[in-house]
Amino acid sequence: MTTTTITATCACNAFTYAISFPSSSLPRPRALCICTSCRRLTGSCGTSQITLPANHSIEPANYSLTSYNTSDHLTRYFCSTCGAHVLIYRVESKTWALTTGTWDRTEGVVRWSGCQWVAATLDGGVSVWLRGTGEAGVDGTRRALKRWMLTAEEEGGDGELVPDGTLETLPPDKKRKPDQLKAQCHCGGVKFYITRPDQGSKAVRAPFPDLMAARHSHSPANPENKTWWLRSNDTKYLAGTCTCTSCRLASGCEIQPWAFVPDCNIFQEDGKPLDFNMGTLKRYDSSKNIFREFCGVCGATIFWHSTERPGLMDISVGLLDPEEGARVESWLEWWTGRVSFEELAVSRSLVASLEDGLKNWKQDR
Repeated sequence: MTTTTITATCACNAFTYAISFPSSSLPRPRALCICTSCRRLTGSCGTSQITLPANHSIEPANYSLTSYNTSDHLTRYFCSTCGAHVLIYRVESKTWALTTGTWDRTEGVVRWSGCQWVAATLDGGVSVWLRGTGEAGVDGTRRALKRWMLTAEEEGGDGELVPDGTLETLPPDKKRKPDQLKAQCHCGGVKFYITRPDQGSKAVRAPFPDLMAARHSHSPANPENKTWWLRSNDTKYLAGTCTCTSCRLASGCEIQPWAFVPDCNIFQEDGKPLDFNMGTLKRYDSSKNIFREFCGVCGATIFWHSTERPGLMDISVGLLDPEEGARVESWLEWWTGRVSFEELAVSRSLVASLEDGLKNWKQDR
């Protein structure tokens, strides 16, 4: 029997797991879950996992993993060192699932079908950008991706599709313009809020991110000190999506959404300035002078920052107040020209769909 082997690895390599699937069973359909619980649990805009064969039993004690019960029926495991979500254990079926963001390959193994639990986003979230896959059929046309209100059909749900034209923007009664935007992880161990841009927001000095100017193109380091993180006449913050290897392996998710916010606009729940010792925050040094913070209880990715960009933080958009809608457009302006480090993505068809969707979304607005 011909098999296809994939290897799952977290960012720090404390967790590594290889598994072979019968090639005849591939590719396996998979919808990206964009429910509020998954977004707050990871900080990402969507999660995905594949159930392992029943004869596969994993012993978490053999790895440096922290367990977190999201319900009586579901236990999630993330790396205690880097925070990557790697495993899910379903109590009733006694089965294990492996997060696809940690895999060394998904092309030909996973067949992306769309997004599920879209209703929980209020505004459609990332699903408005994921409408068609980058995979071309035998006739040259691209396969359309679906959007399910709740659970996708392949997950045994009701398969109710999102009607066209709905959940694109927030209803008028849901649009708010508060002075503070709350954020928290799933367990509530990390809570903070951000304020609107002010004069202090302009004092930061930072080179352009890969999102705006690809690193491999030897982009300029912002010699004119443009405040690229401030948008819409300095009333919003820039946000974008990243698919670099480091973000993927440190979260366990294919796509990581970031909002760029000066630390002078980030406050703890009690109103005190940002403190990396707050709550259950835990640090992982992903490389020299680059730091990531995640929740030590539920594993949510919280911040990314570096010495190259002092005073400017990347905040996981999945943590932001869901009452604003998952895209939080009254606070954020999304970059549509590029997906950061798209050339490093493993799930090429998914990222190609995202890039096309972002550009089409901008043209249609």
